[in-house]
Amino acid sequence: MGGSDVIPPIAIADPGPPGVYGTLGVANAKNVPGGRYYAASWTDKQGNFWLFGGAGEDAVENFGSLNDLWEFNVTTREWTWMSGSSTLPGYNGGQPGVYGQMGTPGVNNTPGGRTGAFAWADQQGNLWLFGGAGVDAAGRAGELNDLWEYNIASGEWTWMSGSSTVGGPGSAGVYGMLGSLTSGSYPGGRSFGVTSTDQQGNFWMLGGYGADAQAQVGELNDLWKFVPSTRQWAWMSGSSTGGSYGVYGQLYKPASGNTPSARDSSAAWVDATGNLWLFGGIGYASIPGGESNNAFLNDLWEFSPTLNEWAWMGGSNQVTNNCHATNGSPCGSLGVNGSLGVPSAANIPGARFSPVVWLDSGGNAWLMGGEGFGATDTAGFLNDLWEFNPATNEWAWMGGPSTVNGNNGESGVYGTLGVAGAGNIPGGRYSAAGWTGTDDNFWLMGGFGPDANGAGGYLNDLWEYQAAAPEPTLSVPAGTYTSVQTVALSDANSAATIYFTTNGTAPTTSSAVYTAPITVSTSETIEAIAVASGSAPSAASSASYVINLTSPTFLLTMLPNTLTVDAGGSGVSTVTVTPQNGFNSTVSLACSGLPSGVTCSFSPVAVTPSGSAVTSQLTIAVPTQAQLQRRGSPWVPDSTLALAACLLVLRRRQNWRLCAVLLVAFLGAGFLSGCGQVLLFSAPPTPETSTVTVTATSETMQQTTRLTLTVN
Repeated sequence: MGGSDVIPPIAIADPGPPGVYGTLGVANAKNVPGGRYYAASWTDKQGNFWLFGGAGEDAVENFGSLNDLWEFNVTTREWTWMSGSSTLPGYNGGQPGVYGQMGTPGVNNTPGGRTGAFAWADQQGNLWLFGGAGVDAAGRAGELNDLWEYNIASGEWTWMSGSSTVGGPGSAGVYGMLGSLTSGSYPGGRSFGVTSTDQQGNFWMLGGYGADAQAQVGELNDLWKFVPSTRQWAWMSGSSTGGSYGVYGQLYKPASGNTPSARDSSAAWVDATGNLWLFGGIGYASIPGGESNNAFLNDLWEFSPTLNEWAWMGGSNQVTNNCHATNGSPCGSLGVNGSLGVPSAANIPGARFSPVVWLDSGGNAWLMGGEGFGATDTAGFLNDLWEFNPATNEWAWMGGPSTVNGNNGESGVYGTLGVAGAGNIPGGRYSAAGWTGTDDNFWLMGGFGPDANGAGGYLNDLWEYQAAAPEPTLSVPAGTYTSVQTVALSDANSAATIYFTTNGTAPTTSSAVYTAPITVSTSETIEAIAVASGSAPSAASSASYVINLTSPTFLLTMLPNTLTVDAGGSGVSTVTVTPQNGFNSTVSLACSGLPSGVTCSFSPVAVTPSGSAVTSQLTIAVPTQAQLQRRGSPWVPDSTLALAACLLVLRRRQNWRLCAVLLVAFLGAGFLSGCGQVLLFSAPPTPETSTVTVTATSETMQQTTRLTLTVN
């Protein structure tokens, strides 16, 4: 969708395409951020994407810690440089921050250059930024713990808390009381951790590389919550000192003593229930023959804010491969891919750090790339794609190779710019930026990895992935029932169209379109798919129903169930009442939902089945066009009377004036009584389509069926 497919030859150690900034605040199709990794990213309330900083290339091919802020408009597909600097103060430099006064926005305020910062968006649509490895107000580099807010409406940054200067390698954290919003508490300076936002709008931050309570720098496993409304931090879990090993406990069972090990560059997301999930990273683990502080991890964790407890949910609690303890190779557990597209409890991605993670509207998490292991004992840059369903706790390998092709990984297959293709795939990479669009498609930008020619460097390519629409949901679970069931179909994507079958065939876009709940009165299987614009069709949902009716009941059907009737005409459909389980009571018929002026009648209006189906003829009668237009106005009879009276008085020539008066009087009365309804030169009416509901009632039992009526 944009950016470069090849890294230009640059005579420096850190190659990547330079940025094209254009004019500050002005969108342009030629604008594009330079190649970078470990940038901060957000999605605003309008669905546009934002990108800040990272390590990469400025406008003049200098490499360093960037502080430029960019907006990508998903409608126009254009980038806008919004704030920060387009150049760095030399190679491997970074612009110092301009802090202003704490709590006061300013047009000149801007965070300093940094990489691996933490990012959230609040419920008001403002962007928040914390820490990262970068440059303070004095130009010193270290692990930052400053907190910033960017107001999109005003285009201004505000320094909200933390230090404007780095004390030593990183500012120490003040932890306070565990689990309490203690005034004066705040995390230490750090980078490369993970963030998420809960359903109440609070921010969560876990681990990373930074300073603990004693200002010692290393991997962390502390979990923090920030409440934007009160601007308070709470230390919620983990250790106040770095370098902790994990306490796994029992698989799938939360416990107060459980905690992930210290790590950085993990993946995290929040599920539909508000629980936080954590996967992988690089950090502390048990390895064959000892322990490691830089192992590649693939353990999966779930944190419940309600219980304030962690549960180990999958992956390895110790490294499984032969690593540097014996042969000098990296430490990490291998993946189990299973069959492509098939979820399984045995599947698990290989150990890795800095993958990209997205959430779809169905609540599933998608994971791509990172640096680490696939299904074999070779580490490198990955470009495999995975889907995780938190409801079933199962992974499915969805695309990309299961193994690493050399240390650089697979090269990208770019295809044609702006054109989707089944063979297209981004190259292996880690620490890219990712967003989920309002149409449920995934977006990926940059990171470090190989280009189309296999050359490694800092990328600025932009990709869009058309994820499948979420599977439809059936309101009634599969099973055996002793009564007629009414099954409603729905989809997490409200814009999706649902197609279904009940005859055992797989649904396609040529199948019936779901518009109303389905009555299941005999044993059958409902299968359904969802199709949404910009997305691939969903996987099929299905449920089989066995109907064993034990009480007398009846089935109501109608053929045809669509009628087109011209004005002044009528249409006929046959309504059938079929008894089941010995039903033999009288059934009364009625209809509703008719257009104005249109009538229905049944012959007979009540039927009594006795061992076999009985029918009634439904007649839909439509008035003439004139009657439809004037809706029963009596002006025509009045006009007729006027003409008759005029003819009577004209028998005597001297009464012609009286005739004219009568005509004017009667016609005027007709026009006034039917004002707006007499159309002497009206255009043919537009066809009107309605849904007519036929209701069959027998004592407390009621069944309905529907007919689509078009009136010309």
